[in-house]
Amino acid sequence: MTSKPDSGPWWSEREVAIGRGLRWTLGPLDLAVSRLEHEWQIAYGGTGDSDADRDVALAEPISELPERAEVLERYAAGGQRSVVRCLPALADRSVVVRPRVPIFIPPGERIRFFVSSPIWLEIEVGIPWQALREVAVKRQSDTWFGSATGDGELAYTLRTHARVDLGEIPLRHHRAITPVTIENEGEDTLAIDRLNLPVPFLSVYAAGGDYLWTQDVTMLRREGQTMASFEIGEEAPREAPGAERLTAPRRTAEGLQIVRAFANLLQGLAPGGDG
Repeated sequence: MTSKPDSGPWWSEREVAIGRGLRWTLGPLDLAVSRLEHEWQIAYGGTGDSDADRDVALAEPISELPERAEVLERYAAGGQRSVVRCLPALADRSVVVRPRVPIFIPPGERIRFFVSSPIWLEIEVGIPWQALREVAVKRQSDTWFGSATGDGELAYTLRTHARVDLGEIPLRHHRAITPVTIENEGEDTLAIDRLNLPVPFLSVYAAGGDYLWTQDVTMLRREGQTMASFEIGEEAPREAPGAERLTAPRRTAEGLQIVRAFANLLQGLAPGGDG
């Protein structure tokens, strides 16, 4: 049995009485929690909807957990932890973004495009807040980013259109948008086949319509260098005026700047080469 969805954003704090629960539907994920006398139960799985990337964001009270959940877990909870919240977070590993069409940046040029990536959910009960579980709204496939000899990192893979016009991007409540700028001050054309986006260093913001954003990310290739500077904006991007920060980054970067080997940020195609 369910009732009407609660008002307010889906990540808001909500009081749950013993014997009651809450159910969130976010895109392809169906997630529910139930409060018992000395424990919380969490159940989740796919919605079973054929349109797995549809834009749905609901939080509704329930009296019992769904019967056909793919995963059911129990968490001990002493005291009076009667409040629950489900916060958006970014993936726990970098996301390797692969444009559907390779991008070529001539010397002296720059490009700014948008990447939309699925979020994770942090389930917390309180107060004081106690983290129980993290669940990916849409689990991405694993990939290796780096050399075949082992110099690299395990990441998630994501295909993207890398659109430069924000108006062409379908806004979905279960995905966060990251503006990415790449500047080429090198002497030859930069051909991008894969981009390593270190999302654990990014915060999550909410803007108009409760849509989610991260800071700007800028990658700069300088003339005569095989290194790239990687910079993270200090606040939400200009496309999200009045944004509210919901979650901090998993990891922090000293001075909000990371300098890494260029090959560890971008992997490209030789100019004029085959993909």
